[in-house]
Amino acid sequence: MVSPTRPRRSPATRKIDIRVNALERQEDALIDCGVDPAHVIRAALRRAVKNWELGADFVPPAEEQRTRITEWRARTSLAVDVGAVTTLLRAHDPLDVLSKWTLIRGQLEPRVWAEIDAIIVELSEGPSLPTPQDE
Repeated sequence: MVSPTRPRRSPATRKIDIRVNALERQEDALIDCGVDPAHVIRAALRRAVKNWELGADFVPPAEEQRTRITEWRARTSLAVDVGAVTTLLRAHDPLDVLSKWTLIRGQLEPRVWAEIDAIIVELSEGPSLPTPQDE
């Protein structure tokens, strides 16, 4: 007798709308990289959230100056662990008046900025061509 398979339960999540942009210090490199800066930022966001999990500790947003070029901003929704969000809410927004993005951006934005830097380096190095040893 074969028992029916049970669907796997995924951890409880909550969707949070996020908006990320590059830093002012990254503007020139983004303009010069040869790829639409908005695409670089979106790719950086995808890489940054790929293996990221929301921590229960509040990290204040960085004071670094973000670019004012709003056309580059990446917006999406991100599913995060509801328990971690609840912990952050209790400790830092008990009246639930702040946006949820305000609670998590200090954890996520630095990862996105690091990925933007990495992509800029990758683009500046160009495509890697096979060497005779590789053939």
